[in-house]
Amino acid sequence: MKRRAYPRRLTWYVLLSLLLMTIALLLAACNTETPSADTTVSVTNPASGAPTEPEATREASLTLPVGGDPTDTPETPDTAEPAETGNIAETEGSTVGDTTPEDTTEADTPGAVMTLAPETVPEPETDAVPIPRLDIYTDNGHDVTSKDDYTHGTATLSNCHEKFAFEGVGVNIRARGNSTFHAPKKPFRLKFDKKQEMLGLNGGKAYKSWVLLADYYDGSMLRTFGTFKFAKALMESKYYSSDCTHVEVYLNGEYRGVYLLCEQTQINRGRVDIPEKADGDTSLEHGYLMIGVGGQADEPELVTIPIDLRITDRTGQTRHYHAINFTLSGGSYTQEQKEYVTRYVAGVFQVIGKAVYDHEYYDLDRDGTLTRKRHFEWAKNDEERQIETVSAVFNLESAVSMCILDEICKNLDAMAFNMYVDLSPEGDGVLTLAAPWDFDFSMANTHYSTTHSYSGFYATNFSESEGVRVNLWYVMLGSIPWFEDMIREHWQENYVELKSVVSEMVTVNHGYDAAFERDWDRWGKAVDRSLIHHHSHGDLATFDTHLKAGTFVTDWLTMRLWWLNKQWGDGSDATLPGAEPAPELELVFEDEGDLAIVQDAKRCTVRLTSGNGLLLAPNDEAYDPYFSFDYDLIGKQFEAMLYPVLEVTYRIPASNSQATYVTELFLCTGGVTGATGGISTAVEVIADGQWHTVRLDLASTGFWSGTIHEIRMDFFSSCEAGDKMYLKDFKLLTE
Repeated sequence: MKRRAYPRRLTWYVLLSLLLMTIALLLAACNTETPSADTTVSVTNPASGAPTEPEATREASLTLPVGGDPTDTPETPDTAEPAETGNIAETEGSTVGDTTPEDTTEADTPGAVMTLAPETVPEPETDAVPIPRLDIYTDNGHDVTSKDDYTHGTATLSNCHEKFAFEGVGVNIRARGNSTFHAPKKPFRLKFDKKQEMLGLNGGKAYKSWVLLADYYDGSMLRTFGTFKFAKALMESKYYSSDCTHVEVYLNGEYRGVYLLCEQTQINRGRVDIPEKADGDTSLEHGYLMIGVGGQADEPELVTIPIDLRITDRTGQTRHYHAINFTLSGGSYTQEQKEYVTRYVAGVFQVIGKAVYDHEYYDLDRDGTLTRKRHFEWAKNDEERQIETVSAVFNLESAVSMCILDEICKNLDAMAFNMYVDLSPEGDGVLTLAAPWDFDFSMANTHYSTTHSYSGFYATNFSESEGVRVNLWYVMLGSIPWFEDMIREHWQENYVELKSVVSEMVTVNHGYDAAFERDWDRWGKAVDRSLIHHHSHGDLATFDTHLKAGTFVTDWLTMRLWWLNKQWGDGSDATLPGAEPAPELELVFEDEGDLAIVQDAKRCTVRLTSGNGLLLAPNDEAYDPYFSFDYDLIGKQFEAMLYPVLEVTYRIPASNSQATYVTELFLCTGGVTGATGGISTAVEVIADGQWHTVRLDLASTGFWSGTIHEIRMDFFSSCEAGDKMYLKDFKLLTE
């Protein structure tokens, strides 16, 4: 008898239904929502205990493109630690001073903390992700130390997908760089015998010239990588930025460390795509690529652009600039060619300066001659005339992208920017800012306050960091409302992609961690390399692993993007990407618990009063009275960069011996665990019997960085017995 078919069909239906139910249950379990953590830390009695907050998680899926098949790479999820809440320990007594028993108990309950980066993973025994290996053997077997003369050899690329690998390819190699050339780990310039594709960079285009950046001064080895990725996002393939990826380099069999393989900034199709001057060509009308060299005056093919402009930034500061230096890329240039492009670029400066500051409008001829502009549509207002005039000679779209880039990164070397112009007969003569370079001293890799803090505008303001190191185009345009509107619009269009760059950096930081550690073993930790020339912030010396150094950078960028989005965003992303905002550390002196972290009172009494907050009174010696707020007692670590502002509300009786006093605050963060001379900030306080609130920008001090340990308050620099001060609150704020 023929078997009926429906039982088998029914069986499959049942199995399929069970499978779908199982998947649905798993998805439901994964998608359970959790409430966010409290955003305020209060000082309360530890006996009450700390509530347990549900964990919050975030997901990120990114890949490292060169470790396997670029068309099918596995996704690597990462998670972030949730913010936690808890209570801060308090003392049983209400007075801290020389005569008070030492009855303060250390905290036994956790305080609030947030982690911005994914959870730190144990250092892998083997590479989490294979990093491409580049072997170079010179023909003579000698090391490469000259940046003037090439040495020929062969190159082999391995430990990558087979479509990118090659063996025994002819290549010329020399050292390169300016300040980086003098580092022990030298950067290199590669020039292959034939055009060579490198790991799919720039869409797989083949070129002879490539660069190996050493990133010696950047302990994270992520800053330039991130910059190029930000630039790609902002420029949207309209303007050139180098593509890049990390490789491990061996020279004549010797391990030389992790390098950033990237494109050479040059005039070439697919790179800076303007008409190139042929060797020996003495004509004037072709493309010019100008590489910024800052204050250096010994570069080959140097041109000095005369400016002679008084330039005002968005804060109202005015400085008189006379000239700026560039070097011409692409071989040798005649004196006539140098003078030609110099006159033209100088003319562009004048056109913009007169339009912005004087509301006078000019056309610019190719020979650098300015002609008064007389033909506007009658209905155009002043703003429209400015835009039309500036756009005729200057690429505003590229300037907006580059300005945002420098603003994100807070690049110390922003004054050494690159630009190009097509002055060929068919060219538009519009000066374009592109091809960003030299970003190892960015993203808080300096000891200067203006570059170290994640908050505040940087690119459009004059900076006192080692002299004025700014891009003058940004400063000239930064105070103009329509230019800021263009920035705001471009920011909102690209914000999501900019955040994804930070996630990619996190993935690289973790995936290549073992390789980065090998580089550290070869060339030294951050303390040995980042402090060269005193450019780096001292807190970087405390990093004992590469993963920590890299996490510092990605955390800083997370905060930087968040802060900039508050200025330029549409208000839809008010919290930190992927995490709750850092909790405010607020001491409001209303009950006994607020004295929990008040410690080490010397030559004074610190006592809680009824209705007047905290009483600070020097003892009979009336000499250098001080006490400390010890944040280590909270039991959790708080990062200083998350708390750039200190707000203090005080009252000093008018009956005091002086009308004004100086209060000094010693800031103990990072590697500074106790009060240290020179690492402090001071404020003048008034004795008039009234309550006053002062806000101090701690981030601008230049040494408010790393884990917060202690703030020592020397409340009177000089005083007499009987003087008093009252504190209503002492708040570390996120903005």
